[in-house]
Amino acid sequence: MEFPPSVLVARLPERNEALQLAFAYAVPAAVLSAAWRVRAVLRRRATVLAACALAAVVAAALLVPGGTVAPPRQFTVTFLDVGQGDATLVQAPGGIAVLVDGGPPEADVASKLRAHGVTSLDLVVLTHAQEDHQGGLEAVLAGIPVDALLDGGNPSDGSDHRRIVALARGLGVGVVPAAAGQRFRLGRFLRLDVLWPRSALEPPHGLDPNLRAVVLHLSYRGLDVLLPADAESDVTAALALPRVEVLKVAHHGSADAGTPGLLERLRPVAAVIMAGVHNSYGHPSPDTVAALRAAVPRVYRTDRDGDVTLTLTTGGPAIRSER
Repeated sequence: MEFPPSVLVARLPERNEALQLAFAYAVPAAVLSAAWRVRAVLRRRATVLAACALAAVVAAALLVPGGTVAPPRQFTVTFLDVGQGDATLVQAPGGIAVLVDGGPPEADVASKLRAHGVTSLDLVVLTHAQEDHQGGLEAVLAGIPVDALLDGGNPSDGSDHRRIVALARGLGVGVVPAAAGQRFRLGRFLRLDVLWPRSALEPPHGLDPNLRAVVLHLSYRGLDVLLPADAESDVTAALALPRVEVLKVAHHGSADAGTPGLLERLRPVAAVIMAGVHNSYGHPSPDTVAALRAAVPRVYRTDRDGDVTLTLTTGGPAIRSER
């Protein structure tokens, strides 16, 4: 599937809660004040004025944050800006929603999901047990109904991971240990294939969790996306990978000598690096950025572009960035 010649790049409006609250109270106050000044002249119309004032109050109240946000009508993948971490929201028509990782706790991904119209999640994927990927999932599980958790962690991965899994089970969420070969079908067209690890329950033998991270291939009506979490080319080079339109760059764009070879195999037309501003790891690596820009027509970075949103429109895939 090709991107159209003109890909939408737009800045998303920022929410100004203080301004909205001020407006919500200022409008009805102004209306009531006006009504008081003309009361002597329009005494016979007092009922009408009261009704108008009430309507103004109601209208202004609708501007206060907290109302229900409608989910997108088209297939959408949002690479959320969570600072130094990963959180990817997948939404399909019919209210289908999948969250891949939850970023660090301070990113408050649960609130971000609600702002995107998410009221429940069909699937949450915990790719591996590191705070910048799993840290926000406790709040997500506690605040949003979840049907199933695909768990890429291992029981030996520490107390934070065990607490997340225990919370999910306590809430009645189905917990599925990740294993290559699994396929999840959601709705008529959305498919998620697990390409790695062989099994999340295998003894880790001291392996870095990055080397056991869940690698996902996402497909929707001919649009293909690869989500490798933090699994770099030392993992993905040995996998049978499909050609994709969009690549979520592994491990926040860290240095990886295998990146050019991976790009040659995947041939993406867009890539997204998820990294935090001025992070202490030096992500993304200049070498990785250079390799991406040499091979991929469109490269986005959440540290500079904010949220990056992929939408499948009637004219084909389109990408827009927050900044």
